Amino acid sequence: MSRFQLIFKTYQEKITLTACIILSLIFIFNNDSESIKNAKINSLNTFSFLYQPFNWLDNQLFLNKKLEVLSSENLRLSLENQILKVHEAENIRYREFLNFKRRESIDFIGADVISKGFSSNMSSLLINRGLKDGVNKNFPVLSSKGVVGKITSVSENSSEVQLISDVNFRLSVKIVPDEVEGILRWISEDVCEIAELKKISDIEIGDIVLTSSLSIYFPPNLPVGEVISIFEKSNSSNRIVKIKLFSDLSTINQLFVLFTKDEK
Repeated sequence: MSRFQLIFKTYQEKITLTACIILSLIFIFNNDSESIKNAKINSLNTFSFLYQPFNWLDNQLFLNKKLEVLSSENLRLSLENQILKVHEAENIRYREFLNFKRRESIDFIGADVISKGFSSNMSSLLINRGLKDGVNKNFPVLSSKGVVGKITSVSENSSEVQLISDVNFRLSVKIVPDEVEGILRWISEDVCEIAELKKISDIEIGDIVLTSSLSIYFPPNLPVGEVISIFEKSNSSNRIVKIKLFSDLSTINQLFVLFTKDEK
């Protein structure tokens, strides 16, 4: 006797019962009579609790997938929002500088900062404009707020900018409205100093500091900063004025290189 026949003989009753149940269910669920339909509905209602765990699992999987999609969409919208904010800030800076250009009749080219160096006191940086853009040594460099430095070296595609925060940087300036002139040098952070000013000059805190006509490389009337303190030497006829720069050197990312009329 074969093994299959032995198994069938041993479990003959169970196999026969199972086959009958399967055939009965097939006949029932493929019957379109009204009574059979009602029986189907009643049986589904009776045993619906068996499907609840599976329905809950399906719902959880759907919710997790939906949450993942929403999270991805939220991240995308957040990134787009940040990009729009950056573009808005750039547009504001360009509009401010365009208004300044119209007032002062100057010409310029925009530039992005590509490196700020590694020193704690930032004294220079690199921009993505060079000889191919018409940039040359000693050209003035401004932010949308005011003077930040000048070009000291140039390659084909980039240039180095010496910042006001370089201890060797000097700038001829005037304090308005009294038109008092002096030489500006950096002290710390965004604070500079103008020394050897006559005591008879009428200077007040809040006065505006501009480049003067005595500057070799900078055209006159470029904004630099404002007076924040005045110190008078007791044994001298001179006074020292400290100013705060209009430009925050630690946060600049876009700059403008100025051209004179015969250079552009």
